[in-house]
Amino acid sequence: MTTLYVGNSFNETLVGDLSEFDPLERRIGGNLSCRLVWLMEPRDLLVSPQPISDEFLAYASRLKGVPVTSADVVVPPPGGFGEDVLTADRLRGARFVDELRAAVAGRGLDRIVPYCYDQIIASLARDVGIGSHDASVAFCEAGGADLLNRKTVFRALCGGAGVPVAEGLVTRSVSDATDFVASFIEAGRSVIVKQDAHQGGHGNEILTPSADTAQLGAAVLTVVADRHAVEKRLGEQWPRFSSNGRDPVVIEHYLRDAISLGCEVDVAGESAVMRHTAEMRMTPVFDGLLIPPGSISDECDAEFSRYALELAGVVHAMGYRGFINIDGLAADDGKTVVLNEFNGRLGGSTHLHWIGRALFGDDYLRRRHLVSNNDLKVDSFPAAVAALERAGLAFDPERGEGVILTCDHTVQSGAVEYCAVGADAATADDYERRLHLLPTSR
Repeated sequence: MTTLYVGNSFNETLVGDLSEFDPLERRIGGNLSCRLVWLMEPRDLLVSPQPISDEFLAYASRLKGVPVTSADVVVPPPGGFGEDVLTADRLRGARFVDELRAAVAGRGLDRIVPYCYDQIIASLARDVGIGSHDASVAFCEAGGADLLNRKTVFRALCGGAGVPVAEGLVTRSVSDATDFVASFIEAGRSVIVKQDAHQGGHGNEILTPSADTAQLGAAVLTVVADRHAVEKRLGEQWPRFSSNGRDPVVIEHYLRDAISLGCEVDVAGESAVMRHTAEMRMTPVFDGLLIPPGSISDECDAEFSRYALELAGVVHAMGYRGFINIDGLAADDGKTVVLNEFNGRLGGSTHLHWIGRALFGDDYLRRRHLVSNNDLKVDSFPAAVAALERAGLAFDPERGEGVILTCDHTVQSGAVEYCAVGADAATADDYERRLHLLPTSR
């Protein structure tokens, strides 16, 4: 089986309004396609919004033991946002579709794996000759992936399944939102306001009565002292929260000092299967992972996993097949566990799971600890590789430890993503500590 990968990591389905998204973050978000290189096998092809450097391709190829070159990456002509992201205008261009159809036939590609299987991808699959008539594709063709990236749908399904979520409200009314938020603020509690369609915490804002509230899981934190301040802030920001009135808005009790959790579940087969759980690093939005989680008890991890699998079972019954990433929170020293979001797509840990299994086997979770970060500033990708080697930090396949550079954002932001691997958490943490002491990192 050979695969056409499509790096539509930021698109109209996943992000509320691409035109209002920070241009730098949009470019970095599109460049997450780099991560898909780790999944590629011989003859696979990747549709990427942006070129991927030869240096990164050569580096990943050495570690994978599978050659991936620029000939295995195709970039469509620029669209409304240039080369930032794979929007519909880029994937529907007649000349590009003709060229991709020829490449699919020439390589014998027989399946398509996008970051997110939305309606645009369903159309592209048919156009290039990898169409399918099974029920899961029909679900996506009908907009199923859009449902599974909506926080409103998430809360509704959790409610129906009896899966715990934070106390909250889904509304299109700024007046109802004001009443709800003001009741929390007047009681000394905080809330988090979420755009229905967004990812990574970028569409979230914390409203709090206290300036010392830790900002985690939201791009913005605003102190609102009373009902008047709540009404003013919600009135000002409602067009952003509601994507100019297109979507309802989700408001939830903000659980202070909670540990952010995530997991990836495979719902491609007869039932949902947990691939791994993780602790998410928030600075203040998503910035990396600890696999397995490092700050919760085994009992807390098991409870989170159980809730996630219950929700994934509902999604499976709806007809979705593929990976789903489900997030949660552990509060009150792990005594309270709730789910808080899902995304029916590949996620920030998909490539790390591939790396773990490929390098250490299916039981890698019992043998290795992975610590990732999404924003290490470096002088250049080759300089970062050389610095790792000089310092003895580069991943050593024989020892099964060291630092792997997992994504190259140097053209976009002068940064790389990395994963520090150790036989235990302390060893992985030490590799990360030493990495940040290198002169090429800043």
